[in-house]
Amino acid sequence: MNITDLKIGEEATITKVKALEPIRGRLYAMGIAKGNKIRLLDHTLKKQTWEVDVEGTRVALRDEEARAVEVEK
Repeated sequence: MNITDLKIGEEATITKVKALEPIRGRLYAMGIAKGNKIRLLDHTLKKQTWEVDVEGTRVALRDEEARAVEVEK
């Protein structure tokens, strides 16, 4: 499953980041890395942007970025 499969308020652990560079590097720089906890805070009505909390940092992800992050509850 990925971030887009979570419901608002749910928390999960990142298991894999399957994005290519340069997106992968940008996600790592924001703290989105294997083993970190992530919580879905909100998303836009059309689900094009996803707001998450990663280890205390709020991050907004585009849909393609959110789908590249695999998580496990």
